[in-house]
Amino acid sequence: MNYSILAGYYDRLVKDDEASAHWCAYTKKRIQGDKILELACGSGEITLRLAKLGYRMTALDLSDDMILKAKEKDVDDLIAYHVGDMRDLSGYEVYDGILCFCDSINYLSSMNELRKMFLDVHGHLTNGASFLFDMHTEARLIEFEEPFIEEGWIDDTGYQWAIESDNPRIIHHFRFYQNDATVLSETHVQTVFPLDEVVEALTDIGFKVVVTSDFEEEEDAGAEKYFIHAIKE
Repeated sequence: MNYSILAGYYDRLVKDDEASAHWCAYTKKRIQGDKILELACGSGEITLRLAKLGYRMTALDLSDDMILKAKEKDVDDLIAYHVGDMRDLSGYEVYDGILCFCDSINYLSSMNELRKMFLDVHGHLTNGASFLFDMHTEARLIEFEEPFIEEGWIDDTGYQWAIESDNPRIIHHFRFYQNDATVLSETHVQTVFPLDEVVEALTDIGFKVVVTSDFEEEEDAGAEKYFIHAIKE
């Protein structure tokens, strides 16, 4: 997924300190041990918070632009950052926990890709270790049948963020209006996966699966996200 344009505006669009704190608390409650790999780490907001809590963090993202943004924040060089694809973990070590937050897993395009990733993750976890991720519920497809449009300003740059659904896809259109009248645009496509198929794939590979929703302690199909806690058995 290309973030060459969005990387420059990403934190100003989506940074949420409260949500990042929730993600850290969610992780601390479920990860035993201190060696963590974060997949699709983006600009490194959650990564850096966890590193400052004492976790030994390795993080990767497919976008070299996002990794550059993440490295800029890590002034104490606490984190081992890599440009890499979460579908291929060859060469990485074995970890006490693997994370993939902020609906990043929905950037995979098929259940076959998802199964391959799950198998790779399973092979890079110690026994009893946890894989934590979240993903869109099917309710999001209904929500965006009527397109959502957010418009505003980032400093002197106007922007538009439009979201629409085309089952099973959620499509994000970003436009940034420059002072010289040029428009920078980027489109991101996510896939919404049926929960039962995801749980079945994880179970078949050898995970015990616990499903909750939106930082709550129970599953809710009407929520925005499913939170998946997959434990390697």
